[in-house]
Amino acid sequence: MTTLAVWTLMREGATLDLAAATTRVGLLLVVYLLFTLVQRFLMRHPVLRSVGLQLNLLALTLLILLLLRPLFDQMNVHVRSAVQAMAVFLAVSVGLKLLDVLVFEQLPRWRNRPQVPLVVRDIGRLGLSVVALVLIVRGFFPGVNLNVLAVSSLVVGYIVGNATQDTLGNLFSGLALNTERPFQIGDWVSVSGHTGIVVDTTWRATRLRTRGNDYIVIPNSAIAKESIINYSRPTRSHGCYLSIGVSYNTPPNKARSAILQVLREAPEVCREPAPSVYLTGYGDFAINFTIKFFIDDYARVNQIESNVMDRLWYAFKREGITIPFPIQEELQRNATAEDEARRVAEQEHAQALLAGVDLFHSLSPEEIKRLVSRTKLELFAAGERLCRQGEPGDSFYIIRSGRVAVSIDDASGHPVIVAHLGEGGFFGEMSLLTGEPRSGTVSAETDVEVVCVSKQDFAGLLQANADLAGKLAAVLEKRAAERRSRLTTSAPNESAPPTRSVLAARIRRFFGLG
Repeated sequence: MTTLAVWTLMREGATLDLAAATTRVGLLLVVYLLFTLVQRFLMRHPVLRSVGLQLNLLALTLLILLLLRPLFDQMNVHVRSAVQAMAVFLAVSVGLKLLDVLVFEQLPRWRNRPQVPLVVRDIGRLGLSVVALVLIVRGFFPGVNLNVLAVSSLVVGYIVGNATQDTLGNLFSGLALNTERPFQIGDWVSVSGHTGIVVDTTWRATRLRTRGNDYIVIPNSAIAKESIINYSRPTRSHGCYLSIGVSYNTPPNKARSAILQVLREAPEVCREPAPSVYLTGYGDFAINFTIKFFIDDYARVNQIESNVMDRLWYAFKREGITIPFPIQEELQRNATAEDEARRVAEQEHAQALLAGVDLFHSLSPEEIKRLVSRTKLELFAAGERLCRQGEPGDSFYIIRSGRVAVSIDDASGHPVIVAHLGEGGFFGEMSLLTGEPRSGTVSAETDVEVVCVSKQDFAGLLQANADLAGKLAAVLEKRAAERRSRLTTSAPNESAPPTRSVLAARIRRFFGLG
């Protein structure tokens, strides 16, 4: 039967040398296996891996044409034409696939553009393949009646269409989605109760990746019937809403100012559109506010909202703003001995911190104690700025716990860290005593608690002690000279520090002492 099947492909009167044919077929198999081994290494590249099957078949077809040429000379002419047509069609398929990967995957990735959905690419490639197939058939087999092929295709298409109505429904829904473009690959969307980033859209379904790094595959026909929320369109800017309540003892404007200050300092909150705060109602236990701000990275919306809420707690703590909670009854009690002991320990710690600063060495123990009673403890979260270079200030800070970084802007405006300060470190003496703008930016590297001495806290001591301004000026002069000596190598044009008399005059003028 095999001999008869082969012989029907032969030309009339042609003979076949079975030994030579067997040798050539064996050689073909050896070369093909070698190519397959080499291809396994080439498949490591993602572009070549996408055309692995077509490339393998094309290589096999070309090897058949090359190594079995003497056999084709003895066969019917249509056999060679069929193999050549197959080789051309496979070459076109490989070219179309490579062009598809280059134009619709690599190029958008290089230009940071969204990718075209798979269903659109597949349909376009299929259409071009059909056109190429028709042209190849006409070129190699001009005598073939393509009208018969068209009628047969219609019959087969009718049968297949009735058997795959759901699949076709998903296909046309996918085409409609790509025509209307309610979302693109890379957009964050919410559909059918699921929220995730669009990974791809195929013939049948759209795939989302959730925040839990799970895939959800939703049929296109289901998406076409649902409402779609696109968090990445019309722009990447997304509005966030938070609700918070403050005590009735807090004036609304004070709470609003503190909230807006937190939003201005939060690095991931957009400056435009500007954040806003609305008083939305008076509750049973609190004045309720709604906070609105915008972000550019919806993928991190939960983390950004959490960071903002963290910063609000620290800011409210510093400003003395209370976040109330429901209670069933009102309880009154006197401070216990434990609370009193804790308060005394905190004051003694603060006195020790102030006594360790050379700026306050000229103060008596009673003056330090009086100053401590007026100061306050402030708590800053990691990442917050305690002060910014160039801003006006009139306060001095001593670190009670935690760690901060001190940075100074260079000539190009980029911050350069010049020091790290821990417990007992201090900064802001020039601003406290002369009102000069901050000479550097201080940022919290961890949660930081500081003792804050303000101008108002210090004014009483200066008014009661006429010689104190001169003693403080001497300390400032010494510290300014030390700072200039440290900066000589990096800033040789640093101006000479002011003298003691000039500093004393600035202190008296700043505190209105005449």
